[in-house]
Amino acid sequence: MTFLKENNSVLVVLDSEISNNDVADFVSSITKYLNKAEQLSTLSTRELEKLSINSSSYDAIISIFKRSCPNPRILLEECLRMLKPRGTLIIYELFQQKENAHSVYDERVSSLKLAGFKIKTQDIKQLKNLLLNVYSNIDNICEIIAEKPSFEIGSSVTLNFGGKKSNIWKLDSAVDEELINEDDLLDESDVLKPITTSLKVCSTTGKRKACKDCTCGLAEELSGKTAQEGTAKSSCGNCYLGDAFRCASCPYLGMPAFKPGEKVVLPENQLKAD
Repeated sequence: MTFLKENNSVLVVLDSEISNNDVADFVSSITKYLNKAEQLSTLSTRELEKLSINSSSYDAIISIFKRSCPNPRILLEECLRMLKPRGTLIIYELFQQKENAHSVYDERVSSLKLAGFKIKTQDIKQLKNLLLNVYSNIDNICEIIAEKPSFEIGSSVTLNFGGKKSNIWKLDSAVDEELINEDDLLDESDVLKPITTSLKVCSTTGKRKACKDCTCGLAEELSGKTAQEGTAKSSCGNCYLGDAFRCASCPYLGMPAFKPGEKVVLPENQLKAD
């Protein structure tokens, strides 16, 4: 048997409806693979509940039930505790209703996985043939084989997060690298002082782009034409009325009211300093 070795300790758990005589051939066949007969123990489910077996005591546990296991959750918890790491658990059951056999089987597999076991797909037919005294039809027997993880349940490992992280972007020798002179990246046009007139922007848009009804002279400047002096044209229609009606960006702020097309003339007293 591939899951057994000569030095293994095996526990056979029997349902209350099964006697030791029913599994005599089954037990003797397993004992042949062991060095000593004392390495195999047989207990009923009632005795298993009363006894206090130490953790990690068995390499393999074989549970045999005449029908289905009445308390599968308790059985799995106990088997997980009693098995050694990488120990094997084999469960034999006979489901009463064939139509529900697949759903019950899937439920058992799910419970084993949640308990921490790893399900195996192998089929040990030679063990099934030894259970003819327990089951009338071997083909109806449900056999589930699982393995305990390689670590003990409840074990812990210390994680070290204090290691220094290396800077992968750090240069090995920055001194030997040829650095670029920043002054070489600038042209003569970059260091020239800009002309003040070229910085003029539209008072309405705030950009160096004339609006549709430009009256500040930016449109003429950009087109290369000379603005007609003294000719005033309002884009909003309120520039002629005075500061009370002008917007915040109006180019005529501070100037007196005037008529459309009239040349704006400042009074002489306004041109004199106080």
